[in-house]
Amino acid sequence: MKNILIIGAHYDDAELGVGGTAARFVAENKKVYKITLTNTQVKSSIMSLDIKAERAQENSRNACLCYGAVEIPFHTAPYGELTYSRTMMQELEKIINEYDIDTCFFHFKSDYNTDHLSAHRICMTAARHCNNLLMYQSNPYITSEAFYPNVFFDISDYVHLKEKALSCYDAEHNRQGNLFESNIERNRLWGYGIHTKCAEGFMAIKFSL
Repeated sequence: MKNILIIGAHYDDAELGVGGTAARFVAENKKVYKITLTNTQVKSSIMSLDIKAERAQENSRNACLCYGAVEIPFHTAPYGELTYSRTMMQELEKIINEYDIDTCFFHFKSDYNTDHLSAHRICMTAARHCNNLLMYQSNPYITSEAFYPNVFFDISDYVHLKEKALSCYDAEHNRQGNLFESNIERNRLWGYGIHTKCAEGFMAIKFSL
């Protein structure tokens, strides 16, 4: 695991799902890259959201500085309109080849967010030749197919960097006012399961060391 790519549908997905593990990899002198597939711009009176694309991008840049990831520019789709397309898949595949990516983290295959579902499908095809394919869950939805991690990374020494990165996002990203905090609590729960303080959990499609 030398060149790692984290792919999210929205700008904060990478930090929610892989923020602590990414910080650990950077500390271990691995190269960590981030790609976001939508512009994350959304206005919804029902959800009390008014997120501008430029502001979300700025939040993401500041978050990446916290843990050392390098953002790769990508032609994003509008929020809520991400669908599988051969063009987007091949653009992502080209980047994976150019950066010699051996490990990809991307969305869990069972989700209620349509952007997350489309991101999974795009990534599965584009990253099919990588040695390691690991799924994460950014939002803890209760789905008919449970997210059941089988690969864990100890992030006890790096969870503070994950928290710092998440704090770079405006309050509207912190859905229901406790998405970020609930995410960290789940990291503590997984940490308890592997006898450490905090851990991030992933479902492996394939994983080789």
